[in-house]
Amino acid sequence: MSDILSGKVAIVTGSGQGIGRAVAEDLAAHGAKILVVDPGLSLDGNVENASLADEVVEGIKKAGGEAKSSKLSVASFEAGEEIVNDALDSFGRLDIVVTVAGILRDRMIFNMTEDEWHDVIDVHLTGTFSVVRHAAPIFRSQKSGRIITFSSGSGLFGNPGQSNYGAAKSGIAGFTKVVGKDLGKYGVTANSIAPSADTRMTASVPEEFKTLKNNPYKESRDPRDIAPFVTYLASDYSAPINSQIFHVSGGTINHLQELRRKVTLFNPINKGRFTQDNLESEGRGLLFGFGEKNNESAKPLDGQVAVVTGSGRGIGRGIALELARLGANIVVNDVGASLDGTGNDKGPAQSVVEEISELGGKAVASTSSVASVAGGKAIIDKAIEEFGRLDIVITPAGILRDRMIFNMTKEEWQDVIDVHLTGTFSVVAPASKIFREQKSGRIITFSSVSGLIGYSGQSNYGAAKDGIAGFTRVVAKELGKYGVTANAISPGANTRMTQSIPDSTRAMRTGAFKPAEEDHFIYDPEDVAPIVAWLCTDAAGHINGEIVHAVGNRISLFNKYETRRSLTKAGRWTVEELANAVPETFGPELINPAPPQE
Repeated sequence: MSDILSGKVAIVTGSGQGIGRAVAEDLAAHGAKILVVDPGLSLDGNVENASLADEVVEGIKKAGGEAKSSKLSVASFEAGEEIVNDALDSFGRLDIVVTVAGILRDRMIFNMTEDEWHDVIDVHLTGTFSVVRHAAPIFRSQKSGRIITFSSGSGLFGNPGQSNYGAAKSGIAGFTKVVGKDLGKYGVTANSIAPSADTRMTASVPEEFKTLKNNPYKESRDPRDIAPFVTYLASDYSAPINSQIFHVSGGTINHLQELRRKVTLFNPINKGRFTQDNLESEGRGLLFGFGEKNNESAKPLDGQVAVVTGSGRGIGRGIALELARLGANIVVNDVGASLDGTGNDKGPAQSVVEEISELGGKAVASTSSVASVAGGKAIIDKAIEEFGRLDIVITPAGILRDRMIFNMTKEEWQDVIDVHLTGTFSVVAPASKIFREQKSGRIITFSSVSGLIGYSGQSNYGAAKDGIAGFTRVVAKELGKYGVTANAISPGANTRMTQSIPDSTRAMRTGAFKPAEEDHFIYDPEDVAPIVAWLCTDAAGHINGEIVHAVGNRISLFNKYETRRSLTKAGRWTVEELANAVPETFGPELINPAPPQE
């Protein structure tokens, strides 16, 4: 093989077996020195074979390469730092980070335990962050580096039984998009691979959860087929490729189309925000196809009970008021914290309860935090105790902790993951038990363009919000057969969260979108509410697993992940073949969103 990686040093997590091992061996065969990271755990999390990493190291050395083993788990911030320091101490530099480490804890959402959720999020999502975060300052300083993360079709497309895994893997995709933009100007690239191969993880998936059975296309499922493209992305050949997502299976490499708004419903500013009548007459056909019409009642949600998290202010408040206007009884949930996370003020939630009462509706305040599973259950229990039933769960609760990846703290990462991602799971999981039993229910989660498209300075927020999109895709498939729908909203509005974004961060995003014409668009938080409320009605019963972008006087439907271009050959690619083929096929469409700066 070639020496295209001669003198380079790579960290490969989860490289004791499967895809990770194949990647480590291929990088080494092309000249890289490898830190083989694998604690040798079984799929249930116990130490099964602590010598796995040592065996890979021995094989690399026998083949003439250099390698060292690490038995650390990636699931903590501190371990990520130790792993990076180990590479520096052992080899004197660091050039490549590949994050393959993973576990499975498959379970349907209505049966998933707190441990099963956290174990998967910690290893996959925090495990990716922990190593990348500590490598990032090094790459920034030396103005070079390659980051290759591992996503999955489970998050990008949704596999039943994997809401934890889907959330983590979609979150990794969102994280990677942001990191590529954070580091691109320093000559660093970050790309993500969704692999398809037969490994011990895929072998453990129950048949009923497998979306592709019996490999109908007779395509190779050898983990070693994934490795050459990873090596290509780790090499100088791939310098122009940044913030992209690829699906790799056998001899097929698919460049996945970035998410985009495929159709938009627009109200001129003189008409203002959408009404339920607008959505009933126009939204049904233009955006979502035709389902049932709502009844003629002015209160299509009469007697239903809704939980709305983060509804003491902003978007959540607007949603709570709109649902109440349509007849729903509301649990107004808000911890009443400041933007820095401190404080616990009952005032915001109670104030909205009083507004609803003045409108003739019924509401009760909850100040439980969504950031813990216990808090989420307490919110759902509140609805049952006060109103005797539950029909709707909406999860806009959120915080910001913006920071570039090379400066982000452990707390800034964890706080955002806990409130947004775990905060969505903590409420949806107990609600799903009720919805499954009664064979009805509406779940509306809150994603963001920060994860779907990627905004600099928000690797934590982008990971959480794309993770929510992946979570929602899975939950939609798990609960759809019970008459339950799950959809995600990507909102845009002027709120205290958006107002807190530093001017320096806003400047980095200039050019991400065409500037709005003056007096053309509106951005009030209340303007997000009509489409959310309409998705809760009977007219939206056919809409499931979608992502809807809602900003003021326009509503857009996002596309699903799809292949933009493919490379296919019989058999395994070589790096040299990829170096010739990729620029000729993918090249014109691989626009670096953050090209290196002098």
